[in-house]
Amino acid sequence: MNTVQQLQIFVAVVDNGGFARAAEALGMGRPGVTNAINALEDSIGVRLLHRTTRRSSLTGEGELLYERAT
Repeated sequence: MNTVQQLQIFVAVVDNGGFARAAEALGMGRPGVTNAINALEDSIGVRLLHRTTRRSSLTGEGELLYERAT
């Protein structure tokens, strides 16, 4: 998966309010979404989302990337 695809998945996670809803909207499995976000975070070296068992929220860096990606 390339960086552009990972960014599209990241935007979908933010727009849909979570990993499960983004996976459903994108027609892919939740593990695929999780792996794409993890790979994106690893490749740029920053944490983009604060994750809990019930929700995710943007970090400061995530907010900046989301603004640039959209």
